[in-house]
Amino acid sequence: MADIDKLKHCKKPLGYEGREVAREMNERHFDLWKWGLEHISINPDYFVLDVGCGGGKAIQVLADLCPYGEVHGIDYSEEMVSMAQEVNNELVKNNRVEIKYGTVSSIPYHDNTFDLVTAFETYYFWPDLENDLKEIYRVLKTGGVLLIVNEVYKNGNFDERNMEYVNKLDMHYHTPKEHKEILVKTGFTSVETYTKPENNWITIIAKKQ
Repeated sequence: MADIDKLKHCKKPLGYEGREVAREMNERHFDLWKWGLEHISINPDYFVLDVGCGGGKAIQVLADLCPYGEVHGIDYSEEMVSMAQEVNNELVKNNRVEIKYGTVSSIPYHDNTFDLVTAFETYYFWPDLENDLKEIYRVLKTGGVLLIVNEVYKNGNFDERNMEYVNKLDMHYHTPKEHKEILVKTGFTSVETYTKPENNWITIIAKKQ
């Protein structure tokens, strides 16, 4: 996570400083994204939605993994929509990528659209967690997968450090068991969690049946 002075821009990057934070995250989170994506299979023709796409670098990673599909990104920061479009300019021009303003609480796509929905470092900040997960469930196809990848989860080892972020940003902060419980409660099945305790990283995979 970023230092405390930059916390507000982790939640919703705005202005020049927000863009700087997003650039840092584009570089610093690459290993986290890669680790999370190793836990799923992505077909080359998948339709993918990245919720909270931020600076847009994860969009490039996803587009490389599904060269015959499409990758869509939404973010509730207009600044990040603009930046992600710039970062993915060629992919946007070639109709491989679409990035637009949108919130997880009201995803601007039809029911049963996506094979995969990803959420890298954004789950913490969703305003109405149960309803937001139901909204993701709505836009997933039957058999579709939700992939959540976070660099912070509750395991007891990092709580003193993490609680500073949690309190400042009113973050959702869960154990692997709690993640499973809320996903099952909102309709998902086959929920799996993978952790990297030494880094405090967690990957959660949930399916729509």
